[in-house]
Amino acid sequence: MSVRVDTSVPRTRLPEQAPVAPPPAPVAPARTNTVDAFQQAPSGGATGGTAATVPPQVSQTLSNLPPGTLSPENAAALQTRLSTLSGDALTHELDFLNQNVLNTPNADRATRTYLEMKTLQDTRPDRITQATVETLTRAVATPRDAAGAAGQEGVMGPSQARDAAQALIGMTGSDYKALQGALDNAGNRDNQCIAGADVQGERALLLKAVGARREQLASPGLMDRARSVFGGTSSAMNEVTGYASRIAGSQRADLMRQSTVIDLQGGTGALQQRWNDSCAPTSQQIARAEADPVYARRLHDEPIHSTDSNTAIGREQAEALTNNGGVAVERGQAGGSGMWPEATLDTQVGRYNNHDYARNDIADTPAARQGALDRADTLLKDGIDVPIVVNWDGGGSHALMLTDVRGEGADRQYLLTDPWNGQTGWIRGSDVASGSTNFMAGTGKLSITYE
Repeated sequence: MSVRVDTSVPRTRLPEQAPVAPPPAPVAPARTNTVDAFQQAPSGGATGGTAATVPPQVSQTLSNLPPGTLSPENAAALQTRLSTLSGDALTHELDFLNQNVLNTPNADRATRTYLEMKTLQDTRPDRITQATVETLTRAVATPRDAAGAAGQEGVMGPSQARDAAQALIGMTGSDYKALQGALDNAGNRDNQCIAGADVQGERALLLKAVGARREQLASPGLMDRARSVFGGTSSAMNEVTGYASRIAGSQRADLMRQSTVIDLQGGTGALQQRWNDSCAPTSQQIARAEADPVYARRLHDEPIHSTDSNTAIGREQAEALTNNGGVAVERGQAGGSGMWPEATLDTQVGRYNNHDYARNDIADTPAARQGALDRADTLLKDGIDVPIVVNWDGGGSHALMLTDVRGEGADRQYLLTDPWNGQTGWIRGSDVASGSTNFMAGTGKLSITYE
C-alpha cells in the first residue's frame, strides 16, 4: 500500500499480508441520596403467568404509542409481562415506563432492557432489585445529550445492562456491599448533597463500569477470592469505587462529556490519532472509552482533541503500533506503517464490552456492503460498537468506528467517528452501500467490518 501523505487524507500503510477470515455467521439477537430514585414498587400484584385478558391500561398505553416506537416482538413481550400485574403494581410499572422509557428515542432498546431485567429480577430479586431494574432501563432510555447532534444514545445499550446485571449476580458479598455504598452516595461529595448533581447519571455510569468488569467481578481471581474471605473488595471493585469518588456530585453535562471520547455535539471535538498511522489504536481507544467510563475519564485527564504525540494518549497509541508490527511517525510524515485492528481488538475492546470480534472482508459490491451494514445494525442497537476499515479512492486505508444507528430501511444513518480529524457525525447507509462515501477524512469504500 502507498504511504504517500501529500494530501490531507490519512493513507495508513497496513501490513501487506493481512490475515483474512471468512465472513462470520449472522449475529443472533441477544439475549443514601435517594431523591432521584423512582418510588419502590408496591409488593404484590403479580398473578403469576400470563393474564387471560389484557388490562385496559396496558392496551391503551401500547395503542397510544406512535407507529414504530416498539418492535412487534418487544410490544408483544411487554404486553405479556404487564398483563401479569394488577392494582398498584401495574400502575407503578406503567407510570415508570410512560415517564422514563416509552417517550424517549431509545424506547425499543430500553423496553428490551426492561424486559430482560424483570426476568432476571424474577430469579434473583436479592441482587436485581427494583431500583436496579429502573436505573439500568433509564440508562438505556435517556439520551446522553438530547440536544447534541450525536447524543441520542443512552449511557449504555442493552448489552451493557445485561453485563452489569450478570456482574451484580455473580460478585462477592463484599463487592456488592461496596457498590451499594457507592450507589447510595451518588450526588454527594464530602458527605454533602450537591445541588444540580446528576444522581441517575452517576449511578448509570457506575453500573456501566461494573458491566465492563463483568468477568473479573463474577469470576474473581485467587487473590481477590482470598481478600473476600476477610471482607475485602476485589481490585475490579476498587476501580469502580475509586471512579465513584472521582465523579461524585458531578453535573450531567460533565458526566456525559467525560464518559466518552466521541463528540456528542456531532463536531470536531472527538479523540484524535497522534501519529500518522495510528488510526487503528485510536479507534480502539474510542471503543474502549465507550465501553468503560473509568477509562474514558482517564483519557480526559488531558485534551482528547489534540495531535500532540508527547502525551499519555499518544504514548498508548505508539505502544500499540510498535508492539504489533507498526511504525509510529509524526502526522504527515513518511516512513510509518499501521496495524490491523484484529491484532488487539479483543484485548483492548472486547475485554470491556464482552464481545468476541471477527473480521469480515467485504466484496466490492453494493449488496455485500449492505449485508455488512445489516449485520452491524444488530450489534449497534445492542450497544456493541463496530470497527470498520475503508479503502481510499486514491490508495491507502483508514480505520474508523461506528457507535450508533438510527432510522430504518433506506433512511438508516450510522454514527461515525473519524480519528484523523477527531470528528463525529452521521453518514447515510445508502451512501456506504453505493461504494463512494465521504468518510470525513476522505472518500472511499467500506472494505472491512469487525462483527
